[in-house]
Amino acid sequence: MIKSLFKLVLIAVVGILLYNFFLGTETEKENAKQIFGKVKEVGVAVKDLVQAEKEKFDEGKYDKALDKIGGLFQDLKQKAQDIDEKYVDRIAVLEEKRKELEERLNNLNTDQPDQYDELTEKSGDSEESKIREELESLMKETEKIVEEMEKN
Repeated sequence: MIKSLFKLVLIAVVGILLYNFFLGTETEKENAKQIFGKVKEVGVAVKDLVQAEKEKFDEGKYDKALDKIGGLFQDLKQKAQDIDEKYVDRIAVLEEKRKELEERLNNLNTDQPDQYDELTEKSGDSEESKIREELESLMKETEKIVEEMEKN
């Protein structure tokens, strides 16, 4: 319902802007030009942001994060052995998740086709998003274990 209302308002605003741009008074035309210019600037800024994140991803930004998490797990395993063995098993499960994410990330980086079509690009972006979300989830689970270990 809200989505439909939002679309309706958006269509009305675009319609008014187009009307003012082509058939409005000089001030209305000038205002419409300014608004279209600002929208274009926002679009360019969003495009630049997406390209910057894609470059970071290609350079291995998430690879480094996974490597750091791997080192953290090794330290946690050593400390967990001193505290309680039940934590070692939980950390081992998280380590397996980390290895799976690392493998998926490597596959994503090496399986990139030279030429993209829209479908391939969208599926790659969604896989990146999934990996990013799973990485965040992995970090939250790790923090939870660390907090529990600190309590003991």
